[in-house]
Amino acid sequence: MTNSITFDLITNASSPADLLNHLKDLKNGVIGNTWKKVEVAEDERLLKFLLSLLEYPSSNKDVNEPMALELMSETAVIIGALANVGHLTLQPLLLSSTPSSLLTLIISLTTSSPTQIPAKQLDRILPHLLRALRNILVSTADMIWGHMWGVGAERKVVGTGLVGEQEIVDTKGKQAVGKGWKSEASKALSLGFEPNNLSTLLSLLETHSDPQILLPLYQLLSRLVALPSHRSALLSYAPEPSTSTVELPFIIQHLLNTVIWLTPSSGGSFYTTRKPNTKLIEASLDLLAALVKGQPALSIAIRAWNLYDNTRNLEEEDGARKSEFIGILLELVSSGPVNTRIAAASCLTNVIKADKGIRPTDRLRSTAINYQLLDEIIKLLQSEGMEERIKLCFILAALVSDDAALQKAASEKDCPSRLIGILISAFQEEEKGEIGSDLASRSKEATFLALASLAMQHDPTRTLISDHSPPVLPYLFKALSSPSYGVRAAGCQLARALSRTVSLLRTSLVDSGVGEEIIRLLRREVEASKQIELNEEEISDRIWTVEVAATATICNLITDFSPLKTVLLREGGLELLCDLTRSPYEPLALNAMWAIKNLTYHAMEATKIMVTTTLGWDRLRVLTSPSTIQSLRVQALEITQNLFADSSIPEITRAVENFGETELFDSIIQASRESQDADLRIPALYVLSNIALGNEKIRNSMVGRVEILEILSTSLNSPNDSIKIPTLRTLRHLIESNSNSKNPNPNHRSKPRQQMIDIFQPYQLKYRLKELVESSLNVSVKEQSIGLLDVLERERGNGGNGGTSSGGR
Repeated sequence: MTNSITFDLITNASSPADLLNHLKDLKNGVIGNTWKKVEVAEDERLLKFLLSLLEYPSSNKDVNEPMALELMSETAVIIGALANVGHLTLQPLLLSSTPSSLLTLIISLTTSSPTQIPAKQLDRILPHLLRALRNILVSTADMIWGHMWGVGAERKVVGTGLVGEQEIVDTKGKQAVGKGWKSEASKALSLGFEPNNLSTLLSLLETHSDPQILLPLYQLLSRLVALPSHRSALLSYAPEPSTSTVELPFIIQHLLNTVIWLTPSSGGSFYTTRKPNTKLIEASLDLLAALVKGQPALSIAIRAWNLYDNTRNLEEEDGARKSEFIGILLELVSSGPVNTRIAAASCLTNVIKADKGIRPTDRLRSTAINYQLLDEIIKLLQSEGMEERIKLCFILAALVSDDAALQKAASEKDCPSRLIGILISAFQEEEKGEIGSDLASRSKEATFLALASLAMQHDPTRTLISDHSPPVLPYLFKALSSPSYGVRAAGCQLARALSRTVSLLRTSLVDSGVGEEIIRLLRREVEASKQIELNEEEISDRIWTVEVAATATICNLITDFSPLKTVLLREGGLELLCDLTRSPYEPLALNAMWAIKNLTYHAMEATKIMVTTTLGWDRLRVLTSPSTIQSLRVQALEITQNLFADSSIPEITRAVENFGETELFDSIIQASRESQDADLRIPALYVLSNIALGNEKIRNSMVGRVEILEILSTSLNSPNDSIKIPTLRTLRHLIESNSNSKNPNPNHRSKPRQQMIDIFQPYQLKYRLKELVESSLNVSVKEQSIGLLDVLERERGNGGNGGTSSGGR
């Protein structure tokens, strides 16, 4: 074989110079040749020999020998080239502990004395070693976590169109990575964040200004800080001993300084005699964006950061703006190289989204920046290539999410139509073979996600997408069975956004088959997930990405007016949802609970029986108990509320008996105490309100619990009107004699239950109700108070059944 010949040549080299020549030949052979890289990586003897050349020499004489460092450099270039292929080369590299070998060598070289390795020689070898380490770990992160800008097609090998590619087998879906390989990959991804290793890598930032050293470090760190524990370790690092008085973390201050001094317009002087290194600016902005994302404290500090640290009295406002980092980012967004503009847009978006400021002036400026960002992103979307558009779509999605005004502004600028054009082109170009499946998949994912964000709170955009010609929904239908989990998840997000418009939910999503396909998709994902083991280190629990998106969509698809309720039950969706309430991943269990809640809202008794039979009363008891995390407990109480709502006295009686009267009252008491959050108290009180419409035995049991009486009394004094309303309803249902009549005779005067009036006599209800009527600004509180007063005064009153609103996600 080719590798056997290569191995013989290298191991039988007559001298170090001869060995160096053979290594150079090997380097030239693997660069740009996918299959050659696979051959080299899979040759255990050859790979072992190459890694032996990356070991720190045992004697000072060998260290001083320039040839030894030359051999290390060439070997590092070869190793770095192998890492850019995919699973077939990464597996042997990781199983051979290549990242550890590279990191050990970097530590040894950087901690050796200057007499051992001259600075010039060290500066020559370090970039090669850092690039090799970056290539391996970034490729591993892409394979384990998905591409940084979109998941991609989930191939084992990213082909180059060269010899041997036809022999490389693709892999689809979640089984792409073997258990042993995955374990080694997880270890490798965390290796650089062990205290000693991280300290060594970050010390290079203090001692070196060479872009060839800084660039791979920035790129490596910006990829790996996607894991929260890595980000925390990086932000907490401080040089020892540290004399800095700056409150910003070391890495943030370093990056701010880098961007400042590399940007000529900010007065930077790092590159005054030559062209600025735009790749280094881009990499520093990417790392800063990754670190500040979702970090309000960092956002505030960065927004307040000033080049002159407020030590100079700048007379002009324009000068002050230019010295602010935000002002510099705005300049970078609006002009310069495209990739730098995109990186600046990403960084600025993350800074603004993390914290918009407290003062009115800060919020106004944040709003102005958002609109400026939107304008620049739309301009770039019209002119740039697909790779740049992918990044822009992700940035756009982040920018407009949860901002209805920005979504409206984007619609007025015809942004949704442009994105639809990009989406359809990606599908068509992939079908024609004009672009690869990896690029096409990431483009689809990014565009679907951007469209979903633009449509989430803007009805005209939803209608535009639904009615667009050529139609978009057939492409959305295809996306739900894509081999890329990123495309499937993004497709679910768009379907979820569209389902927020009732007319589309009843027509387009049903007629196109999208709604039904999402239910089938959830089943496929759950079945596939059972085939692999969970990995707690996995970013954002990738295994659940599609399931979370699908269940969030189903929450909207099965609201009380939706025809897809029947489809869910027919397709076995209820069983799936009930199983998912046990998921160890809270967002997935929460979505499943929310969907069940919507299924039970204003449901027929037959549907309620199906839910309780499938979920089980034992499970519902556990979910409503204090042992369950609050988010799930709230949903469980709201499901319970819906199960009792709109029910007849016999139906309420059976439900109380099945739940267990003591257990039910215990759950309500524990959830509705004054010390609990309103999110828990409100549904618990509504459950109490609905139960009070049951028979005399149930009502007597309720008022027989002193805790319930005290809870009703204290809840009536709550400053929260949402707590007062179910409390007033409960009191009325307990006191009013015909409150459970669904069609009360309007001419019949409701009589109070004297027994209940006697029980509540110490609580001075009349006096307190009159006070509520006079002082409350809430119309519902006033109406409920007046109605209960009428009952107490033997006037005619009407009861009601509280029910949880069917809420979309």
